[in-house]
Amino acid sequence: MHGEVATPLIEKLSHYKVRALALSVLWLALFIAGLANLDLLRQDSLRTTRNGVQVEGTVQKAEAASRSNRVYVTLTYTAGAKSYTTSVSVDSREKHQTGDKIFLSYAIGDPQRILTVGGSLHGNSGGGFLTLLTFSALFGFPMCLYAAWLWRERYRSASRTGLREATATVRPGWLFPKIDVYFEDDYKFLATRRSLRIAPKVRKAPVFVGGEGTAMIVIFPRGRFRKDTLYTVPAKEIEPDTD
Repeated sequence: MHGEVATPLIEKLSHYKVRALALSVLWLALFIAGLANLDLLRQDSLRTTRNGVQVEGTVQKAEAASRSNRVYVTLTYTAGAKSYTTSVSVDSREKHQTGDKIFLSYAIGDPQRILTVGGSLHGNSGGGFLTLLTFSALFGFPMCLYAAWLWRERYRSASRTGLREATATVRPGWLFPKIDVYFEDDYKFLATRRSLRIAPKVRKAPVFVGGEGTAMIVIFPRGRFRKDTLYTVPAKEIEPDTD
């Protein structure tokens, strides 16, 4: 394949590496921000608990909330000489029953303003979101870093071999499709490393193939979402089968 055509296509692989690195940096930043905000939330909870009046409440009723991991609990508690009743949302894993005791705190001078329930800020939904964000970033960071390394290997491999013209037929798979690649004097059977929405429509399509072994790429003549752009698919060579 002519260099003036192949070189820009191969160089684009390094752009994918940079993009994956940028995403890994973003995930790392989100992870750090999530941890920092969770710590601030914990400190805020401690300050709020210290500034409130802590009392013991008694569970009168517990019923499932619209969210599967929450339960509405009706509590009665005494502030001064007066009894109050409130309904709060708590974690369903705590499995509160009628008669159980829960510590709560209310604002000084305003017994009906609940600050904390069971040591957690009342009405605070940010903790769950921050925990989910931090947990997602914990996986997202190494995955994007690994993807950047893979794209670097594909770039190096394709730079060594160059790109070859071929025709490809995609075999739709349960998770990742497989590709029959026919060169002028050779044949390769490849397993893709991502899903292909265009898979059912690809039959003997002209493609460019580069790299070798587990660091190969197949460049399809139509984009993943747009028909007027090329679509680069990571792949690896496997033994042909008879499926």
